[in-house]
Amino acid sequence: MILCKEIVLESVSTFWGLRLLLLAVLMFCGWGIAYKNNNNNYFWYYAIPIIILYTLIQGLRFDRGVDYPHYAQELQYDLYAGTGITREFLYDFFVLFMRNFNIPFYFGFLFYSWLFITGFMLVVKHFQKYAFWIIPIFYLLTLDASENFIRQFIAISFLFFAYNSYLQNKIKKMYVMLILIPLIHLSGLFAVGVFLLCVYVNFTKFIKSALPLLGFYIILTVVWNVANMDIFADMLQSSADSFEDTNFEVYVDNSERWFTSDGDLDAAMGIENSIVREITGFLCNCAIIWFGFAVCRRDPRFGIAYYSTYLAIIIGAVGGNIELVNRMAWWLWPFAPIIIGGVLQPDKKYTVTSWVLIGLFVVTYYVKFFMQVGKPGLFGSAFVWDIVQ
Repeated sequence: MILCKEIVLESVSTFWGLRLLLLAVLMFCGWGIAYKNNNNNYFWYYAIPIIILYTLIQGLRFDRGVDYPHYAQELQYDLYAGTGITREFLYDFFVLFMRNFNIPFYFGFLFYSWLFITGFMLVVKHFQKYAFWIIPIFYLLTLDASENFIRQFIAISFLFFAYNSYLQNKIKKMYVMLILIPLIHLSGLFAVGVFLLCVYVNFTKFIKSALPLLGFYIILTVVWNVANMDIFADMLQSSADSFEDTNFEVYVDNSERWFTSDGDLDAAMGIENSIVREITGFLCNCAIIWFGFAVCRRDPRFGIAYYSTYLAIIIGAVGGNIELVNRMAWWLWPFAPIIIGGVLQPDKKYTVTSWVLIGLFVVTYYVKFFMQVGKPGLFGSAFVWDIVQ
């Protein structure tokens, strides 16, 4: 099997060189879209280099991410023959297509990356004024999760396609995009439900201030103990028979891992908790909730991004880094850069508050990224050209 072949050409310098190149292109093209895209005539001149470079650099990675080996093997071999396990129809159709036509597995990952960045850029087209902040932060925010939660992020691409259709007022097309999501990843029904709720319920009409939203988050952060999640593991184990011979059986059988501190992703990956990291994360969440609400009231197009991000923040406060809860939050987190862009780009001129917010988000995303430069990737630093027979 190809993932057992030795990698001898892996280069940390190439790994970081390409990541830094991609970030530089994202920043430059984001600046071009925001400030040089006169009369919306040049959007695709800047967007196409982003799509091409992101697709190649992310799509040609090799064996990076906890789920990568499984999904790479799945594109080459029938892993479920005789097991009775079924997969979502649309995803299974794509896998069978790749296998039956003997298409190299990395073309699948190229396609996944292309879907993700293309869907996102279609949404950015509606928020061009904010592109300088939205695009790089999107990359920095989703980089690790997109490499780990592969099939989930394929489905998230269609959330972006649906958002684009909604902003174009093409509601039938929006529904088509949403229907495809659970056909790729069944748990995407959660994201579909949240999306439709944001479309059809004008929360800003009923919520006049960000104060109750911010207050609830702060209280939850202070009083909630993640250890309380143990009760969900007990509930699932007591009803294990109901999930026998279903796709959810593995989650029930391993509920102690999925719903307790045993499933802490950071601990599993050897990432140490940092007071500075926790404080900056908390402050960023508070800034998104408070200042994002004003952005949402000013421009209703931000509504889906704002309330989806708020729910992701609340889920994160409840579940911390527990894996299954964290995965549910990641259905919604990719919307966060859109509302962050709205927060960081003022309508008129930069104020002291604007610069403080910029400093906060730069420290949280950019500085964190640059502090890792030169270090080997958590799952290696390889690309497909590093494979040696």
